[in-house]
Amino acid sequence: MKKSDRIEIRVTPEEKMKIALKSKQANQNVSEYLIKSAINNEIVVINALPEMITELRRIGNNINQLTRLANSGIITCVELDNAKKELQKIWQSLNLLTTRSV
Repeated sequence: MKKSDRIEIRVTPEEKMKIALKSKQANQNVSEYLIKSAINNEIVVINALPEMITELRRIGNNINQLTRLANSGIITCVELDNAKKELQKIWQSLNLLTTRSV
């Protein structure tokens, strides 16, 4: 099929240089490289990601406060093993999703 439509984008000189280098490494011209990159890569949209990150930061702040209280002797026993396991699961899930979307 004959290609007749055009798409124009603006890039910085550094971006242009990186794209040209990658297309050369792939033994393709820039157009071929950009078309194949755009069509063949899966894009994963994680709508709730900002809220999840905010919640994880809040949990981290709470854990830091508990640690500070324990270190200063105000509280003596803090059981965080379950919380640590759950946080690890969440971070692993987020890491998997974000590496898939790159």
